[in-house]
Amino acid sequence: MDRFLSLFDGLSPGALYGLLGLVSFIEAIFPPAPADLLVAVGAFLAARQDMNLALTIAVIVAGMSIGSTVVYWVARRFGAAWMHNQLRRFGVDTAERRLEALYGKYGLFALFIGRFVPGLRMFVPPAAGMLRVPYWRSIGLITAASIVWYGLIAALAFRVGSDDRPSFRPHSLVFNGNSQGGIMGGALTALSTDFRRAVLGVPAMNYSTLLPGDDASYGFDNIA
Repeated sequence: MDRFLSLFDGLSPGALYGLLGLVSFIEAIFPPAPADLLVAVGAFLAARQDMNLALTIAVIVAGMSIGSTVVYWVARRFGAAWMHNQLRRFGVDTAERRLEALYGKYGLFALFIGRFVPGLRMFVPPAAGMLRVPYWRSIGLITAASIVWYGLIAALAFRVGSDDRPSFRPHSLVFNGNSQGGIMGGALTALSTDFRRAVLGVPAMNYSTLLPGDDASYGFDNIA
């Protein structure tokens, strides 16, 4: 994964914005991979470049909206019969017909919710075109749903990518003493200046108190 991400480290912010928009545009026309994954990886890369989150989301949503517009007009221009034949060639016409049925029952609400449902998401633009839903209503719903869904994914990935704190900090020293470490750590943490934080767990009692009170002594009398 690090090797893959390193391929994009040399890109300028402008080039990365352009790449995000292009990938989003292509994905809206012909999804080569789950859009969620592409958005997450793109936002993660943008965060590593200290890019703007709002602009990153805007570029991603704009690319998807423009790609969806192309699909919408193609479906509307060539009609339902032609589009059904194309979808049937790829074996995905059943999901599109299901979306059409939902639109007949619930109207525009079905198109909006469809953008959140895996398996139906990619069929909203062609279905809207075939059904001749008014363009501005269609693209408005598609864009609004994309802002909500992909905006959330991008924001989460952006937060992960912008968190450059390492899991292990070699220059920060703390003390975590348990059992015997808890017993001996009291004096150590009181005197040491090497660390500023310490945790003492289950320290029980000091050996000087414990050993003389042990009737069995277990041979400790010789070393106490």
